[in-house]
Amino acid sequence: MKTLWFALIVAVILESARLVKVKFELTPSDVNKFVDISIILLAGTIVMALTIENQKALSILLKWLPLIFFPIMAVQQFSTTGKIDLRSFFLGGRKKVEDLFYEPKTIDVSYIYSLFCLFSAGTAKPEGLVFYSAVSLFFTWALWQVRSKRFSCWVWAGCILGILISGYGVQKSLRMAAWTINRWMIQYYADYYTTNPFKTHTALGEIGKFKLSDKIMLRAWSDAVMPGETFLLHTATYNKFILSNWFIRSRFESIVPSEDFPSLWQIHPPVNETKKMTIYFRQGQKTIVLSLPFGVISISEMKVGQCEKNELQVIRIAGGPSLIKGVVSYTGQLTYDAPPDDHDFLIPKKEKNALAAIAAELSLENKSDEEILTCIKQYFLTHYTYSLDLKGKGEAQTPLLNFLRHTKAGHCEFFATATALLLRQVNIPARYATGYMAHEYSRLENQLVVRKRDAHAWVKVYVDGQWKNFDTTPPSFIKIDSQNIAVSRVTDLFSFLGFKLSQLRHETGEKLMNQYGVWLIVPLAGILFFRLRKTNRIKRARMPGTPGENKKQRPGDLSFFPVETLLSQKGFPRYPHETYSAWFGRIDPYFGSRDIMDHLQPVLLLLNRHRFSKHGLNKQEKKKFESCLNRLLKTVIQDLPLAQVDGDIKSVI
Repeated sequence: MKTLWFALIVAVILESARLVKVKFELTPSDVNKFVDISIILLAGTIVMALTIENQKALSILLKWLPLIFFPIMAVQQFSTTGKIDLRSFFLGGRKKVEDLFYEPKTIDVSYIYSLFCLFSAGTAKPEGLVFYSAVSLFFTWALWQVRSKRFSCWVWAGCILGILISGYGVQKSLRMAAWTINRWMIQYYADYYTTNPFKTHTALGEIGKFKLSDKIMLRAWSDAVMPGETFLLHTATYNKFILSNWFIRSRFESIVPSEDFPSLWQIHPPVNETKKMTIYFRQGQKTIVLSLPFGVISISEMKVGQCEKNELQVIRIAGGPSLIKGVVSYTGQLTYDAPPDDHDFLIPKKEKNALAAIAAELSLENKSDEEILTCIKQYFLTHYTYSLDLKGKGEAQTPLLNFLRHTKAGHCEFFATATALLLRQVNIPARYATGYMAHEYSRLENQLVVRKRDAHAWVKVYVDGQWKNFDTTPPSFIKIDSQNIAVSRVTDLFSFLGFKLSQLRHETGEKLMNQYGVWLIVPLAGILFFRLRKTNRIKRARMPGTPGENKKQRPGDLSFFPVETLLSQKGFPRYPHETYSAWFGRIDPYFGSRDIMDHLQPVLLLLNRHRFSKHGLNKQEKKKFESCLNRLLKTVIQDLPLAQVDGDIKSVI
């Protein structure tokens, strides 16, 4: 609504130029100032858009384009020239304006400004028929002013109507293209948030951005994996909530690999009963955070340079290949998480009253820990729904308060945050955890594939002296996320082929080298020996201008090499970088009155026609070439004495 008022003010000012008879005679320096203002506004808008919300920077920029370039349009409308000097947009061109002989090159920016207005209007909601009708009327009005008088109005109107009808289908295609570009932008920034190993906070809504991407992030295989089952893979844990953001401050400690097995990383002391899961993931950056099952004991066959962990069981690695394999031994329990501290009881002041009201409504203070967990889970399942469509934060409220009191709909981040803070309200330690919900079993790959849209958030709750996973998000979220974006079978196929090629390179290739490397070295050594022996042979050097042995004349072909050879023997060689014309121009002064160029030019003309003409030379022209060549060799060059050469041609004896 605010932008509508800006649009009305701009429209009134610009259209008033048609009614006001007063115009201003502006100098080039005056116009340059208004152009500079627009450039500064453009740069400032770009910086602000990238700073405030980088994922929607392009939409924000398009939205404010009419206001950014309003000074330039206003100068054109109220100036006596009615146009803008093109060189005002370039710093180098402005210096030429002061030249007395400068001829101004002006343009009418109103057409470009109209496109900016259309782009700005399209950032609202261009999918409706009203927007398309308004744009159609605008273009019809603009084209009516410049229509051709040779055709009747009915013919013109019929053509315009056909274009508008077909254009409506094109508009749908453009809308899909815009949606795809927006999805790519979200996917790009989602990659950053997913793989950033030094991120110490997460905001409500970050995981929701992942839900629009079906990109496969990792693959997992285990004997315990059965179709239809789900597995939580833990990435990070946070314990402090402030202003819709979860924070963590925890130091990482290095893990030293085994001396006997450099690819074995012992995360915790060995235990008797463990499960195993093989996980493949790609390393997009030098350092990444792993998504792993709970209670990791060790990771074997992981060939990386560094491995670290913190007290909240966040594990990150550095210095590995593009495809990293890890055989994870784990217990499936949260045994190794740090015990509760003061941060696990903190509740923000803004949300405290709403949480206290819910706790009182459910009478949580008079229940045991297990009863509280059951009651809270049932409360969220019956009173709240899962949705990716966020309705905003409302008037003077935080997004979480809007979720608790009004919309009662959101994705997993809101359920996990509300649950953690509600547990803290009744003095039960709770933490916010993020990772993936692995559930999709690929029969083609015979393993689990985890997509970016499988990103999930849940709660770690401390009851009965140990940490447990607690998830209050409705189970229907898996189906909703799957329906929200269709899986591309073509993209999955290329992803699978790329995975197999990487696996062949990093695993199968290494095994083959270990088993058959000796047998491969012998033939390679033989090939290398013969290559070096052939390369080190001494070759005879040729003088500049001497024709090579491979330049033999084929039957029926025309050749100029006899002339080149004979002149080289006489002491006039052609340098490798010289053309025939440059060569003859260099040596012509040393021939005196022999007029060698008069004999050379007809020969060269016929030779060039033979080489580059589409039809070549006929028989008569070939005979003429041969006669001219023989005359040149026998009467001119044959009797030419040897030249005295001292670094260069000096004279002819």
